[in-house]
Amino acid sequence: MRRTLILLSLLLAPCVLVAQDLTEVRELKQLWKFDEAIACLTQMMEEEGSKPVFLEELADCHYQCGNYDEALRQYNLLSLANPGKLLYKLRMMSLLNRGHRYEDVIHIGRDVLQRDSIMQVTILVGDAFNQLEQRDSAEWYYRKALARRAHNESVVSKLSNILLGQKRFQEAYDLAGAFLAEEPDNLTALSVYGVAQFAMEQYEDARASFKRMRELEDDSYAVHYYLGKCAQKCLIPMEAEEEFVLAWERDTTDVGLAMTIAHLKGDRRAPDWEDWYKIVLNRLTPTPEQISELASAHQGYAYAAYKSFRTDLCIEHYKLVLEYNPQYYASARPFSARARAAGRSAMPAPNASRRSSL
Repeated sequence: MRRTLILLSLLLAPCVLVAQDLTEVRELKQLWKFDEAIACLTQMMEEEGSKPVFLEELADCHYQCGNYDEALRQYNLLSLANPGKLLYKLRMMSLLNRGHRYEDVIHIGRDVLQRDSIMQVTILVGDAFNQLEQRDSAEWYYRKALARRAHNESVVSKLSNILLGQKRFQEAYDLAGAFLAEEPDNLTALSVYGVAQFAMEQYEDARASFKRMRELEDDSYAVHYYLGKCAQKCLIPMEAEEEFVLAWERDTTDVGLAMTIAHLKGDRRAPDWEDWYKIVLNRLTPTPEQISELASAHQGYAYAAYKSFRTDLCIEHYKLVLEYNPQYYASARPFSARARAAGRSAMPAPNASRRSSL
Protein backbone atom coordinates (compact mmCIF):
# COMPACT_ATOMS: atom_id res chain seq x y z
CA MET A 1 0.00 0.00 0.00
CA ARG A 2 2.77 2.38 0.96
CA ARG A 3 4.60 1.54 -2.26
CA THR A 4 1.48 2.34 -4.27
CA LEU A 5 1.13 5.74 -2.59
CA ILE A 6 4.76 6.56 -3.30
CA LEU A 7 4.33 5.69 -7.00
CA LEU A 8 1.16 7.78 -7.22
CA SER A 9 2.88 10.73 -5.59
CA LEU A 10 5.77 10.49 -8.06
CA LEU A 11 3.36 10.34 -11.02
CA LEU A 12 1.31 13.27 -9.78
CA ALA A 13 4.24 15.46 -8.74
CA PRO A 14 4.75 17.15 -12.17
CA CYS A 15 1.02 17.93 -12.39
CA VAL A 16 1.05 19.46 -8.93
CA LEU A 17 4.10 21.51 -9.87
CA VAL A 18 2.40 22.80 -13.04
CA ALA A 19 -0.74 23.64 -11.08
CA GLN A 20 1.30 25.62 -8.57
CA ASP A 21 3.17 27.45 -11.35
CA LEU A 22 -0.06 28.24 -13.23
CA THR A 23 -1.60 29.52 -10.01
CA GLU A 24 1.35 31.86 -9.67
CA VAL A 25 0.97 32.94 -13.31
CA ARG A 26 -2.73 33.69 -12.84
CA GLU A 27 -2.00 35.66 -9.69
CA LEU A 28 0.55 37.74 -11.61
CA LYS A 29 -2.08 38.36 -14.31
CA GLN A 30 -4.59 39.53 -11.71
CA LEU A 31 -1.95 41.99 -10.49
CA TRP A 32 -1.46 43.15 -14.14
CA LYS A 33 2.16 41.95 -14.00
CA PHE A 34 1.91 40.50 -17.48
CA ASP A 35 5.62 40.69 -18.34
CA GLU A 36 6.47 38.60 -15.27
CA ALA A 37 3.69 36.14 -16.11
CA ILE A 38 5.04 35.81 -19.67
CA ALA A 39 8.57 35.19 -18.37
CA CYS A 40 7.27 32.52 -15.99
CA LEU A 41 5.29 30.80 -18.76
CA THR A 42 8.25 30.91 -21.13
CA GLN A 43 10.41 29.14 -18.57
CA MET A 44 7.72 26.53 -17.93
CA MET A 45 7.44 25.84 -21.68
CA GLU A 46 11.21 25.44 -21.98
CA GLU A 47 11.12 22.84 -19.22
CA GLU A 48 7.90 20.99 -20.07
CA GLY A 49 7.10 21.79 -23.70
CA SER A 50 4.41 23.89 -25.39
CA LYS A 51 1.35 22.45 -23.70
CA PRO A 52 -2.00 23.93 -24.78
CA VAL A 53 -2.68 25.21 -21.25
CA PHE A 54 0.60 27.14 -21.34
CA LEU A 55 -0.09 28.54 -24.81
CA GLU A 56 -3.58 29.65 -23.77
CA GLU A 57 -2.27 31.51 -20.74
CA LEU A 58 0.54 33.01 -22.82
CA ALA A 59 -1.86 34.17 -25.52
CA ASP A 60 -4.11 35.75 -22.90
CA CYS A 61 -1.14 37.57 -21.34
CA HIS A 62 -0.17 39.07 -24.69
CA TYR A 63 -3.81 39.98 -25.33
CA GLN A 64 -4.21 41.66 -21.92
CA CYS A 65 -1.03 43.73 -22.18
CA GLY A 66 -1.66 44.88 -25.76
CA ASN A 67 0.81 42.69 -27.68
CA TYR A 68 -1.91 41.98 -30.23
CA ASP A 69 0.23 40.59 -33.05
CA GLU A 70 1.83 38.02 -30.76
CA ALA A 71 -1.53 37.22 -29.16
CA LEU A 72 -3.02 36.63 -32.60
CA ARG A 73 -0.15 34.30 -33.49
CA GLN A 74 -0.67 32.28 -30.32
CA TYR A 75 -4.45 32.02 -30.75
CA ASN A 76 -3.98 30.98 -34.36
CA LEU A 77 -1.71 28.13 -33.22
CA LEU A 78 -4.23 27.12 -30.56
CA SER A 79 -7.10 27.23 -33.05
CA LEU A 80 -5.20 25.03 -35.51
CA ALA A 81 -4.49 22.54 -32.73
CA ASN A 82 -8.07 22.61 -31.42
CA PRO A 83 -10.40 23.89 -34.20
CA GLY A 84 -13.51 23.04 -32.22
CA LYS A 85 -12.84 25.52 -29.42
CA LEU A 86 -14.74 28.71 -30.21
CA LEU A 87 -12.99 30.81 -27.56
CA TYR A 88 -9.83 30.92 -29.68
CA LYS A 89 -11.78 32.03 -32.75
CA LEU A 90 -13.60 34.74 -30.80
CA ARG A 91 -10.30 36.12 -29.53
CA MET A 92 -8.92 36.02 -33.08
CA MET A 93 -11.94 37.94 -34.35
CA SER A 94 -11.43 40.60 -31.70
CA LEU A 95 -7.74 40.94 -32.56
CA LEU A 96 -8.34 41.00 -36.31
CA ASN A 97 -11.00 43.66 -35.84
CA ARG A 98 -8.52 45.77 -33.90
CA GLY A 99 -6.10 45.41 -36.80
CA HIS A 100 -8.77 46.45 -39.35
CA ARG A 101 -8.55 43.07 -41.07
CA TYR A 102 -12.28 43.00 -41.71
CA GLU A 103 -12.33 40.33 -44.41
CA ASP A 104 -10.64 37.90 -42.01
CA VAL A 105 -13.17 38.84 -39.31
CA ILE A 106 -15.99 37.96 -41.71
CA HIS A 107 -14.37 34.66 -42.70
CA ILE A 108 -13.92 33.48 -39.11
CA GLY A 109 -17.25 34.92 -37.99
CA ARG A 110 -19.18 33.01 -40.62
CA ASP A 111 -17.42 29.82 -39.57
CA VAL A 112 -18.38 30.43 -35.94
CA LEU A 113 -22.01 31.21 -36.81
CA GLN A 114 -22.35 27.89 -38.59
CA ARG A 115 -21.73 26.23 -35.23
CA ASP A 116 -23.29 28.65 -32.77
CA SER A 117 -25.54 31.70 -33.29
CA ILE A 118 -23.64 33.97 -30.91
CA MET A 119 -25.22 37.44 -30.89
CA GLN A 120 -21.96 39.38 -30.57
CA VAL A 121 -20.39 37.48 -33.47
CA THR A 122 -23.39 38.35 -35.65
CA ILE A 123 -22.95 42.02 -34.78
CA LEU A 124 -19.18 41.91 -35.29
CA VAL A 125 -19.59 40.43 -38.77
CA GLY A 126 -22.13 43.16 -39.54
CA ASP A 127 -19.65 45.78 -38.31
CA ALA A 128 -16.93 44.32 -40.54
CA PHE A 129 -19.17 44.55 -43.61
CA ASN A 130 -20.08 48.09 -42.57
CA GLN A 131 -16.40 49.06 -42.37
CA LEU A 132 -15.91 47.62 -45.86
CA GLU A 133 -18.88 49.78 -46.99
CA GLN A 134 -20.84 46.69 -47.98
CA ARG A 135 -24.03 48.12 -46.51
CA ASP A 136 -26.47 45.48 -47.77
CA SER A 137 -24.54 42.70 -46.06
CA ALA A 138 -24.10 44.77 -42.91
CA GLU A 139 -27.83 45.43 -42.83
CA TRP A 140 -28.57 41.69 -43.19
CA TYR A 141 -26.49 40.83 -40.13
CA TYR A 142 -27.83 43.75 -38.09
CA ARG A 143 -31.41 42.70 -38.84
CA LYS A 144 -30.51 39.12 -37.94
CA ALA A 145 -29.22 40.37 -34.58
CA LEU A 146 -32.36 42.46 -34.00
CA ALA A 147 -34.56 39.47 -34.85
CA ARG A 148 -33.07 37.74 -31.82
CA ARG A 149 -33.11 40.79 -29.54
CA ALA A 150 -35.02 43.77 -30.89
CA HIS A 151 -34.20 46.11 -28.01
CA ASN A 152 -30.51 46.57 -28.78
CA GLU A 153 -29.57 50.25 -28.81
CA SER A 154 -26.16 49.82 -30.45
CA VAL A 155 -27.49 47.76 -33.37
CA VAL A 156 -30.49 50.08 -33.85
CA SER A 157 -28.06 53.00 -34.08
CA LYS A 158 -25.83 51.26 -36.64
CA LEU A 159 -28.73 50.10 -38.78
CA SER A 160 -30.36 53.54 -38.59
CA ASN A 161 -27.19 55.16 -39.90
CA ILE A 162 -27.32 52.87 -42.93
CA LEU A 163 -31.00 53.63 -43.55
CA LEU A 164 -30.54 57.38 -43.17
CA GLY A 165 -27.47 57.31 -45.40
CA GLN A 166 -29.53 55.59 -48.10
CA LYS A 167 -32.41 58.07 -47.59
CA ARG A 168 -34.73 55.32 -46.41
CA PHE A 169 -36.25 57.73 -43.94
CA GLN A 170 -39.54 55.92 -43.35
CA GLU A 171 -37.71 52.72 -42.39
CA ALA A 172 -35.43 54.62 -40.01
CA TYR A 173 -38.48 56.35 -38.53
CA ASP A 174 -40.26 53.02 -38.00
CA LEU A 175 -37.17 51.39 -36.49
CA ALA A 176 -36.63 54.22 -34.02
CA GLY A 177 -40.34 54.42 -33.26
CA ALA A 178 -40.48 50.74 -32.30
CA PHE A 179 -37.56 51.26 -29.93
CA LEU A 180 -39.14 54.37 -28.40
CA ALA A 181 -42.36 52.45 -27.76
CA GLU A 182 -40.41 50.48 -25.14
CA GLU A 183 -38.01 53.22 -24.04
CA PRO A 184 -39.54 56.65 -24.79
CA ASP A 185 -36.64 58.72 -23.51
CA ASN A 186 -33.78 56.92 -25.24
CA LEU A 187 -31.56 59.64 -26.71
CA THR A 188 -30.14 57.48 -29.51
CA ALA A 189 -33.57 56.52 -30.82
CA LEU A 190 -34.91 60.07 -30.36
CA SER A 191 -32.10 61.48 -32.50
CA VAL A 192 -32.83 59.01 -35.32
CA TYR A 193 -36.54 59.71 -34.97
CA GLY A 194 -35.99 63.48 -35.17
CA VAL A 195 -33.67 63.32 -38.18
CA ALA A 196 -36.09 61.04 -40.03
CA GLN A 197 -39.00 63.37 -39.23
CA PHE A 198 -37.02 66.36 -40.48
CA ALA A 199 -36.07 64.54 -43.70
CA MET A 200 -39.74 63.68 -44.25
CA GLU A 201 -40.62 67.38 -43.77
CA GLN A 202 -42.43 66.78 -40.49
CA TYR A 203 -40.79 69.88 -39.05
CA GLU A 204 -43.03 70.48 -36.03
CA ASP A 205 -42.72 66.83 -34.99
CA ALA A 206 -38.97 66.91 -35.48
CA ARG A 207 -38.78 70.08 -33.41
CA ALA A 208 -40.68 68.34 -30.62
CA SER A 209 -38.30 65.35 -30.73
CA PHE A 210 -35.19 67.52 -30.44
CA LYS A 211 -36.79 69.65 -27.73
CA ARG A 212 -37.39 66.45 -25.79
CA MET A 213 -33.71 65.58 -26.18
CA ARG A 214 -32.80 68.99 -24.81
CA GLU A 215 -35.16 68.45 -21.87
CA LEU A 216 -33.30 65.18 -21.23
CA GLU A 217 -30.12 67.28 -20.89
CA ASP A 218 -28.64 66.54 -24.29
CA ASP A 219 -26.91 69.86 -24.86
CA SER A 220 -24.94 68.72 -27.91
CA TYR A 221 -24.16 70.45 -31.18
CA ALA A 222 -26.52 68.19 -33.11
CA VAL A 223 -29.54 68.95 -30.93
CA HIS A 224 -29.12 72.72 -31.19
CA TYR A 225 -28.30 72.52 -34.89
CA TYR A 226 -31.46 70.59 -35.72
CA LEU A 227 -33.56 72.79 -33.45
CA GLY A 228 -32.26 75.72 -35.48
CA LYS A 229 -33.07 73.95 -38.75
CA CYS A 230 -36.57 73.12 -37.55
CA ALA A 231 -37.15 76.70 -36.40
CA GLN A 232 -36.10 77.94 -39.84
CA LYS A 233 -38.59 75.61 -41.51
CA CYS A 234 -41.30 76.66 -39.05
CA LEU A 235 -40.53 80.33 -39.86
CA ILE A 236 -39.23 81.25 -36.42
CA PRO A 237 -36.00 83.06 -37.41
CA MET A 238 -35.06 84.40 -33.96
CA GLU A 239 -35.29 80.92 -32.42
CA ALA A 240 -33.29 79.52 -35.33
CA GLU A 241 -30.57 82.11 -34.78
CA GLU A 242 -30.41 81.41 -31.04
CA GLU A 243 -30.13 77.65 -31.56
CA PHE A 244 -27.47 78.02 -34.27
CA VAL A 245 -25.39 80.24 -31.98
CA LEU A 246 -25.63 77.59 -29.25
CA ALA A 247 -24.55 74.95 -31.78
CA TRP A 248 -21.59 77.14 -32.79
CA GLU A 249 -20.52 77.43 -29.14
CA ARG A 250 -20.24 73.64 -29.10
CA ASP A 251 -18.42 73.29 -32.42
CA THR A 252 -16.54 76.29 -33.81
CA THR A 253 -15.16 74.35 -36.78
CA ASP A 254 -18.33 74.48 -38.89
CA VAL A 255 -17.80 77.50 -41.16
CA GLY A 256 -21.08 76.81 -42.94
CA LEU A 257 -22.92 77.22 -39.64
CA ALA A 258 -21.15 80.54 -38.97
CA MET A 259 -22.24 81.72 -42.42
CA THR A 260 -25.85 80.73 -41.68
CA ILE A 261 -25.71 82.77 -38.46
CA ALA A 262 -24.15 85.70 -40.33
CA HIS A 263 -26.94 85.62 -42.93
CA LEU A 264 -29.65 85.50 -40.27
CA LYS A 265 -28.12 88.36 -38.32
CA GLY A 266 -27.54 90.36 -41.49
CA ASP A 267 -31.17 89.92 -42.56
CA ARG A 268 -32.41 91.54 -39.33
CA ARG A 269 -29.54 94.02 -39.08
CA ALA A 270 -28.36 92.70 -35.73
CA PRO A 271 -25.60 94.83 -34.16
CA ASP A 272 -23.04 92.03 -34.47
CA TRP A 273 -23.82 90.89 -38.04
CA GLU A 274 -20.46 92.15 -39.35
CA ASP A 275 -18.54 90.25 -36.66
CA TRP A 276 -20.02 86.99 -37.91
CA TYR A 277 -19.07 87.64 -41.52
CA LYS A 278 -15.54 88.41 -40.35
CA ILE A 279 -15.46 85.06 -38.53
CA VAL A 280 -16.45 83.33 -41.77
CA LEU A 281 -13.93 85.18 -43.93
CA ASN A 282 -11.13 84.53 -41.43
CA ARG A 283 -11.83 80.78 -41.71
CA LEU A 284 -11.88 80.67 -45.53
CA THR A 285 -9.00 80.82 -47.97
CA PRO A 286 -9.05 81.59 -51.73
CA THR A 287 -8.35 78.00 -52.71
CA PRO A 288 -10.27 76.11 -55.42
CA GLU A 289 -12.03 74.08 -52.71
CA GLN A 290 -13.35 77.17 -50.88
CA ILE A 291 -13.73 79.72 -53.68
CA SER A 292 -17.49 79.22 -53.94
CA GLU A 293 -17.93 79.65 -50.18
CA LEU A 294 -15.81 82.80 -50.27
CA ALA A 295 -17.99 84.27 -53.01
CA SER A 296 -21.12 83.40 -51.03
CA ALA A 297 -19.70 84.97 -47.86
CA HIS A 298 -18.82 88.22 -49.62
CA GLN A 299 -22.22 88.25 -51.31
CA GLY A 300 -23.94 87.89 -47.95
CA TYR A 301 -21.66 90.56 -46.47
CA ALA A 302 -22.55 92.93 -49.33
CA TYR A 303 -26.28 92.32 -48.94
CA ALA A 304 -26.18 92.86 -45.17
CA ALA A 305 -24.15 96.04 -45.66
CA TYR A 306 -26.74 97.31 -48.13
CA LYS A 307 -29.57 96.62 -45.67
CA SER A 308 -27.62 98.56 -43.05
CA PHE A 309 -27.25 101.51 -45.50
CA ARG A 310 -23.46 101.05 -45.75
CA THR A 311 -23.25 101.42 -49.52
CA ASP A 312 -19.47 101.76 -49.84
CA LEU A 313 -18.93 98.56 -47.82
CA CYS A 314 -21.59 96.88 -49.93
CA ILE A 315 -19.84 97.76 -53.20
CA GLU A 316 -16.44 96.73 -51.76
CA HIS A 317 -17.64 93.22 -50.97
CA TYR A 318 -19.66 92.86 -54.13
CA LYS A 319 -16.47 93.57 -56.09
CA LEU A 320 -14.90 90.67 -54.20
CA VAL A 321 -17.84 88.48 -55.19
CA LEU A 322 -17.01 89.26 -58.82
CA GLU A 323 -13.34 88.54 -58.20
CA TYR A 324 -14.09 85.09 -56.83
CA ASN A 325 -17.10 84.35 -59.03
CA PRO A 326 -17.14 86.38 -62.28
CA GLN A 327 -20.43 84.81 -63.41
CA TYR A 328 -22.25 87.37 -61.26
CA TYR A 329 -20.92 90.22 -63.42
CA ALA A 330 -24.12 90.70 -65.41
CA SER A 331 -26.23 91.20 -62.29
CA ALA A 332 -23.57 93.29 -60.57
CA ARG A 333 -23.59 96.16 -63.10
CA PRO A 334 -27.18 97.31 -62.57
CA PHE A 335 -26.81 96.65 -58.84
CA SER A 336 -23.67 98.81 -58.62
CA ALA A 337 -25.27 101.62 -60.59
CA ARG A 338 -28.38 101.69 -58.44
CA ALA A 339 -26.35 101.34 -55.25
CA ARG A 340 -24.25 104.36 -56.13
CA ALA A 341 -27.22 106.42 -57.27
CA ALA A 342 -29.85 105.57 -54.70
CA GLY A 343 -28.49 102.94 -52.34
CA ARG A 344 -31.04 100.42 -53.60
CA SER A 345 -30.65 96.91 -55.01
CA ALA A 346 -32.67 94.03 -56.30
CA MET A 347 -29.92 91.58 -55.40
CA PRO A 348 -31.44 88.41 -53.92
CA ALA A 349 -30.60 87.30 -50.41
CA PRO A 350 -27.86 84.65 -50.29
CA ASN A 351 -28.65 81.05 -49.47
CA ALA A 352 -27.31 79.79 -46.14
CA SER A 353 -25.00 76.80 -46.03
CA ARG A 354 -26.68 73.82 -44.39
CA ARG A 355 -25.88 70.35 -43.02
CA SER A 356 -28.20 67.46 -43.63
CA SER A 357 -27.31 64.87 -40.98
CA LEU A 358 -26.07 64.39 -37.46
